[in-house]
Amino acid sequence: MKTQNILTLYDTLLCGAMVEKKSFCTQKGISERTFYRYIREINIFIMHCKRDVVLRVDDPYGLYYIAKF
Repeated sequence: MKTQNILTLYDTLLCGAMVEKKSFCTQKGISERTFYRYIREINIFIMHCKRDVVLRVDDPYGLYYIAKF
């Protein structure tokens, strides 16, 4: 379940879509703390393997997305 959720989150971001924290948590039945752990794992992967993109967040709305340099 964890791996599938992380990969779903990563795939959604990689396709250019924005992920809203609260709706993702509700949809997957996870806590916000778990969501942050998933995001951290994805961010670590991006920093090491995808140097042409960066994970960003629109903080007031909790919208996460990947931006290219």
